[in-house]
This record gives sequence, C-alpha cells and structure tokens, in this order.
Amino acid sequence: MANLFGNERNAFIAVFLGITGFLVLGAWSLLAWIAGVVIEGEQDIYYDTGQSPIYVDFQVDVDEYVSAQSYVAMAAYQQEHPMPRNVRIVTNYSTQELNGYMRNHFSAGLGVNCTYCHNINNFAAGPEWEGEDVPVPTEEGAAPHPDWEAHKANARLHLEMSQSLNQDWLANLGSLTDEKQPSGAQISCATCHYAQPNPQVWPEISSLPRDFRLPLDESLYGNRDDYLNITGDYSVGLDTVSNQQNIMYYMNSSMNVGCTHCHNSRYFVSREVPAVHYAQNMLNMNQWMNENYVDSMGGQMPSCWMCHQNAVIPPGSAVSTDVLPPVMAAPPSGTYPYFGPDPSAVDEMNEAVEAMNDAETSDTGMDETDSGG
Repeated sequence: MANLFGNERNAFIAVFLGITGFLVLGAWSLLAWIAGVVIEGEQDIYYDTGQSPIYVDFQVDVDEYVSAQSYVAMAAYQQEHPMPRNVRIVTNYSTQELNGYMRNHFSAGLGVNCTYCHNINNFAAGPEWEGEDVPVPTEEGAAPHPDWEAHKANARLHLEMSQSLNQDWLANLGSLTDEKQPSGAQISCATCHYAQPNPQVWPEISSLPRDFRLPLDESLYGNRDDYLNITGDYSVGLDTVSNQQNIMYYMNSSMNVGCTHCHNSRYFVSREVPAVHYAQNMLNMNQWMNENYVDSMGGQMPSCWMCHQNAVIPPGSAVSTDVLPPVMAAPPSGTYPYFGPDPSAVDEMNEAVEAMNDAETSDTGMDETDSGG
C-alpha cells in the first residue's frame, strides 16, 4: 500500500478519505431512502389528520378530559343497560357504541368531562327523562356541572344542527358544479368547538372593524346570483363598496386563500370558478344556522372562521362519513333544494365575459394569433 502511494502517510490519507467518502455516501443514501419512504407514505394520506383516524388536523388526548370516575360509571351503565335510554337522535347505536361516539366526539370535541352534560349515576337522566330518580354525585371528577341539564338540552339541539349541516348542506355540494367535488369531510363537534366548550366564533382580524359581521340578515336564498355583486354598479355608495371589501377580506382570512380561489380576477361577476358556488352554498348555510340556532350558540352569529380557521378543509372535521353514526352523516347523494345561482343567469354572465373579451380584442386591433393566444 505504501509503495502504491509513495509512503505510509499518503496511504493513510487515501484510506481515510476512501472510508470517509464511503460512509458519507452510505449515510446520504440511507437518508434519501428514509425520506422516500416518508414521502411515499404521505402520498397515501388525503388529509393531514394530525395522525388522528377520526379528525382532519385535530389531535387531542381524550383522557385529559374524561375522569376515572366517568370511565367507571360508563362501564357500569353499559353493563346494566346494553341499549341506551332517553336517546332522541343517535337512536341506532348500542350503549357501547354510543359511549365511544360521545367520548371521541363530544368529550374530545369540546374538551370536557362527561359530567359537563350528564349525571354519571344515570346517563339517561336530564331533559325529558321520566324514569327513576338517582342521587347526584358530589365528589370531584364525578359531580355534574351546575348547568349540566341545560348543556344536555343544548347538545341535542346542536346534534340536530350538525345532522342537517351534513345531510342537507354538505351533501348538496356535489350537485353544484361538475368541475369540483367535495372532500368528503363531515361536520362534528370539534369542527366548531375545537376542544373549547365556548368556541371563538368571531376572532379579531386586523384591518377589519371589530364589530364586523357577515350580512346574514340579508336575503341569500333563491336565484340571488347577484348577491354581494357590486361590480359596475354605479348606484352604490362608498360605504357599500367598503363593506363588500370587508366581506371578501374576511372570507380570504378565514380560509387562508386569495381572491382567485373563488373568482376570475379579470371579471369578478363571472362564476366559472367552481369554488364560488361552494361559497354561495356556505353563505346560505350560515344564514340558516343564524335563523334557527343563534340562541343556542350563545347569541353569536355563525361565521366562516368558526369552522375554517385558516384552512380550506376545516380542522376538526370528521375525515369521512365512516367515523360518524350513519344517522349523523351525509347520505351518498343530497336532496337539499338548490339555492345557488340560476343556471340561465350563469350562462348570461359567461356570455357577458366573452363579450367583454371580444371587445378588448377589437379595441387593440388584434386577433388571438396576433396576441399570441
């Protein structure tokens, strides 16, 4: 070896560099292989579920909220009553299945113990219960919340609301346009609450007035495809223009998107971008919630942020219909009446876009070939 490289020192350096190069190359190859496995694995996951099999981008340890006393009480109640009692909505579940649903969606979704809505000595007790009276536990971890009966009644209202949101509104998305299909995510407790009993519906957003709210008292129903459209309308004042800008900025901030998520930036009146139909449907949904459930929401008007929280697919959504009771999930195809723009009006607006483009071409004296189109 020394003869080959001239002397022992050169031979040592050559061997050292060769071994070092081999180790570096091996380490690089190993890291590249690991990265490839991780990337390949991630490609099989449609949602960033935060490693939760139930939720989109939402992960909590439910044991942080459910006390040992509640677990013991659940086991005893389940053994005594294999089928639940005094259940009004999720009626197709056994007690065991209902316990799992309540723990994974209610306790985890609101960040609360069972005692928030229940007397754990008898989970059936509360509103509309006509059975036997049972003592109310007083020890820590078992004593019900002072307003537990009111919470249980409100939870039932919100179950009805979530049921309708999934079955009558989200199920409608697939019929709005052929160019965009819904993600399949479903609304559950965590979608709005995000592990908070009293969620923040209207956070302060910079550049918006503190008292800004969506105009949910306006008529959004029917063929109001011109709703919120003031483009080219010289009859409106600066206050209307400013309010319109606030509405659009609020939607952008809530979903962390730009204007082109829903709009053709060359002509905002046109509706060829598929997401604009989803946005109209969601505005209709917000108004419906405001008309029917605002009192049960503590007087807070619903909002885009309430669910989206800077994401197109709301964090805390159930990943699919498979993780919800069938009675709570959207059916394969919705039957909700179409409250989006009238198709003929859409055609008229698209024709207006084409006419505008033709006019621009005529003004410049160029055809598509001349302009490089």
